[in-house]
This record gives sequence, C-alpha cells and structure tokens, in this order.
Amino acid sequence: MKRLYNLLGISTPVIVLSAVMLVVSLASQPARAEQQPDTLLREAVEQLLDELRSNRPKYEADKCQLYSLVNDLVLPQFAIDKTVRLILGKHFKAANPEMRSRFTDAFMEMMIRTYATAMFEYIEQGLVPPPPEILELNESAGTVLLRQRVPVSGQAPVLVDYVMWRSKDGHWRILDIRIDHVSLVMAYRLQYDPIIKAKGLEALIHRLETKIEDC
Repeated sequence: MKRLYNLLGISTPVIVLSAVMLVVSLASQPARAEQQPDTLLREAVEQLLDELRSNRPKYEADKCQLYSLVNDLVLPQFAIDKTVRLILGKHFKAANPEMRSRFTDAFMEMMIRTYATAMFEYIEQGLVPPPPEILELNESAGTVLLRQRVPVSGQAPVLVDYVMWRSKDGHWRILDIRIDHVSLVMAYRLQYDPIIKAKGLEALIHRLETKIEDC
C-alpha cells in the first residue's frame, strides 16, 4: 500500500509527463495504418518540450495558458468515457447523467493540473524517456500494450505500461497507465470507492471541484 501511495504522489508527476509526451505524439500525427503507436512517439516527442522551453516564462506567468495547452494536446487523446466508467465501477450506473458529467470534468481538470506541474519538473531534471516498445498488439481487437522505462532522477527507472484502444475514428487513445504493474485506473478506483460508499458521489465530486483553480 505504501508503494501505491508513492505512485499516486511523489512519482506521479514524473510518470504522467511520459503519458503527456506519448499522447502529444499521437495527437500530432494523422491516422495512418502503416504507423504503429510506438513509432509515432519518436517523431513528435520533442514538440511539447520545445514549446515549453521556448515559451517557459509565458506559461510560468499564466498557468491558465499552460492548462489550456495541456487540455488541447492531452485531453482528446484519452478514452475518457471508458476510463471514467472503469474508475467509478458500479457507481457509474447509479449516477445520473449530470453527476457523470461533473465527475468527468472535475477528474480531468485535476489531471490536467497534474500534467502541467509534471512538465516543468521533468524539464528541470533534464531527463528524456526512451520511446515505448510494443508488448502486445491486436489489430483485429484494436488494442495495444506499450512499455516504457522512464528515468527518474536519483532513482531506478520506473516501468510504465500504456493500455491503448483504437477508437472508431482510427486514433489510438490511452485507456489506462500501469506504473510498475499498478493500474492508475484501479488505484483511483480504490481511492474513490470508500468515499462514495461513505458520503456519496456528490461529496467526491465536490472535493475534486474545490481543488480546481479557476481560469
């Protein structure tokens, strides 16, 4: 359990930046059948870092612009609806459409702020993760499992697996991220489930919404 807390706390900003660079690479490329998800990263991973290095003062001075950048590049690349269903589990069916929408918005806004913090932290460390490699690819099912060993300053590299799903529009989207074989989707589910059982989904949504800065 201690390891799980570390993954959701100290290590998370470093890990989620790897996911940012992965989804940015996917977002920057047109859907082409001959290209695999792992090779896309090699072509576009520097795009986000170059933008931050070139315009760092602007983003440091205006966090809202930073959040907007992350939102535009990252949010569309997640299978958000599927991920939210997995996180909420049985509570998803019990929630009305308004509560589902509010939870989705609050959760993703929280993640955007985590990504934004991770960007600058990773740039300061000067670390560049290697491209992920394909472990499993099922073209007929439209699923792929990528693995990446992410360097962390002063620590051993962290094993990061990306579970991706190809949507109907042909784009690969992240469904889950596993850190040292621990699913972040399941980690959040374990974190949120007792709160929902004890106080209700509305209480969890309110807690997430209060942590979000206005822009």
